[in-house]
Amino acid sequence: MEVIYGPGLASNILLTAQKRLVRPVYAQTEGFPYAAVLDPSLRDTTGNIRIPRNLDTAGQTTTGSYPVAAAAFPLTRSADAYNYQNSLIPGAVLVKSGNSEYACFASGANAAEQPWGLLGQWVGGTFDNVGQTNQIGVWAGPDSVYDLLAPAWDYTSISTAMTNQTAGSQVNLYAGTNSVLYYSSVGSAGSRIAVARAIQMLNASVLRIQMLI
Repeated sequence: MEVIYGPGLASNILLTAQKRLVRPVYAQTEGFPYAAVLDPSLRDTTGNIRIPRNLDTAGQTTTGSYPVAAAAFPLTRSADAYNYQNSLIPGAVLVKSGNSEYACFASGANAAEQPWGLLGQWVGGTFDNVGQTNQIGVWAGPDSVYDLLAPAWDYTSISTAMTNQTAGSQVNLYAGTNSVLYYSSVGSAGSRIAVARAIQMLNASVLRIQMLI
């Protein structure tokens, strides 16, 4: 059962049955949820979760009419971080924000980003798991295996790649500009680091992945 916070930060009993989007399959020894902290820029000056937005620029605290962040953005973005009902989703790719245990959402940049792992819980919005604690888990561990439920991955690119996969090939997954895993060919991936490889689409809503980090 997940603890979903509602207005006033009380547990929202109506939503406690919300499905987990990240489900460890082989992670008893191979994988682990590293205890991390949300980067301060993920909250606005009133303490509410602020979704990383298109055109957020590293070193600034505001973008257009969106709420002002409580701290400078660590990354420049070209797309909003994917969210569902204003909740940042489990399975989103995280990176470290400097010399700390702060985690921020990957921007999908070609060379500069080193993926850290996958967000372990809902953050903000309708399905918020964190309240005001800022404590999160970052799932990582080379060779650990997870099932990801939609919408924690890009169905269009990954389903096409899995359909066209040939024997002996791998479908490597990277952080997209919206922070969600997507497929990119070796050539178009440039110098980016692959986060995971797709093992199998169990159905249209469930993807099994093997972590590479």
